[in-house]
Amino acid sequence: MFTMIKKVIQNIFFKSFTLKYPKEKANVSINFRGTIHVDQKKCIACKLCEINCPTGAIIVDPKKKYSVVDRDLCILCGLCAEVCPVNVIWFSNNCENAEKKRTEFAKQLPGPNPRPGKRS
Repeated sequence: MFTMIKKVIQNIFFKSFTLKYPKEKANVSINFRGTIHVDQKKCIACKLCEINCPTGAIIVDPKKKYSVVDRDLCILCGLCAEVCPVNVIWFSNNCENAEKKRTEFAKQLPGPNPRPGKRS
């Protein structure tokens, strides 16, 4: 009991080990996979990303040369970016993707809803 009280008193006078988020932002690695992006203008609709996606989060429309990523299903594994022959898929280092409501998260998604009725 006394050792715990001693530790508490010591920690009051020392600098904390954790960040005071959100006032202080975290430094993330350059290899951090945050938000996924697809450059639709350069996409050749080869469907390699769709085929290699383990969760089926990517849908490619070859007629429109347009691909959509369902962020509800995406596990940020990076397989799509690895197999893309023209490097149009990349990850930003944005680590602030959380939203309080699911509808707010859906507003972040670019492009049309790939699975109408699945996302609320």
